Order: sequence, then C-alpha cells, then structure tokens
Amino acid sequence: MDLILQSIIFAIAVVFILVGLVGVVIPLLPGVLLIWLTVAIYTAVERLNGFAAIDPVTFVVITLIALVTGLSDIWLPLLGARVTGSSFRSMVYGVVGAIIGTFVLPIPLFGSIVGYAVGILIGEYRRYGDWDRALRAGLGGVAGWGIATAIQLGGGLIILIIFVWQVLAYQGMPAF
Repeated sequence: MDLILQSIIFAIAVVFILVGLVGVVIPLLPGVLLIWLTVAIYTAVERLNGFAAIDPVTFVVITLIALVTGLSDIWLPLLGARVTGSSFRSMVYGVVGAIIGTFVLPIPLFGSIVGYAVGILIGEYRRYGDWDRALRAGLGGVAGWGIATAIQLGGGLIILIIFVWQVLAYQGMPAF
C-alpha cells in the first residue's frame, strides 16, 4: 500500500475516532464503541495490505481500555443511583427518561441527563412519597452519569493518542 493511501485511510480513521469522542458527550452518536470499531477495522485493513502499525498487544490494550470505559456508561449511573438508595424500577424510569429527554429537549446531552434525573426522581417519589429521598437518588444517578462520561472521554482520548502514536511511529514520522 502506498503512503498516500495509508495516509488517507489513517485520516479517515482519525475522523471516525473524533466522531466517537463527540459521541461520548452526545448520546445520539456512538461513542467508545465507534472508537474501538474504527481501530479494529483499521487494524484489519492494514494487516490485509501488509501494513502493521497496530500490533496485537497494542490492540489488546486498546480493547481493554474500550471495554472498561465503554461499560462505565452502564454501571456507574446505576451504581450512583443505587448508592443513594434508588430501586431497580426507578433506574428503569431513569433510562426511559433519558431516552425521552434526548429527543424532547433541544440539546440531546442536556435532555439525556435531565430526563435520567427526572425519571429517577419520579420513580423514587412514587416509591416513597418523599421528595428529599427522591432528589438524593436522582442526584446520585446524575453524578454517576457524569463520572462515566468523563471516564469514557478520557478512555477515548487515550485510545486516540495510542492509535496516532503507533501509526506515526510505524511510518517513521515524529509522533508529536
């Protein structure tokens, strides 16, 4: 594969990774999964063409980073809500609220967060009839969501740095 084609494929991969980083913040776009899939497809394409910037060890490291950070979106909001006393039913309300909020409010990220908090708030109020307890659970869920987003963004940036560094180092170019 010639250098121009390698550069074009690399640039396309970086664009997809950047879209994945945006997707971490805007729930309508895929996030860490898109980043990982981009690296996986790039690795497969380069192997087929005799270009091997991403070695198996690096790919395993990237996969582990993607798994840990990608799944944080599931378990951290639930853990945050659970620690503050939410029931499973309230967390389901939160997920439904996040989906509705994403489409109803003009800013999808804001809508997701607000919808998630309102869903938990409604679920917990229905359960206990106590607004203070419901508010505590809603705030715990939102805190977990925020931490998960920060972890995913950090993981996505680390994957981007590893990816760019490996490809540029393989091509004999200065990484930064």
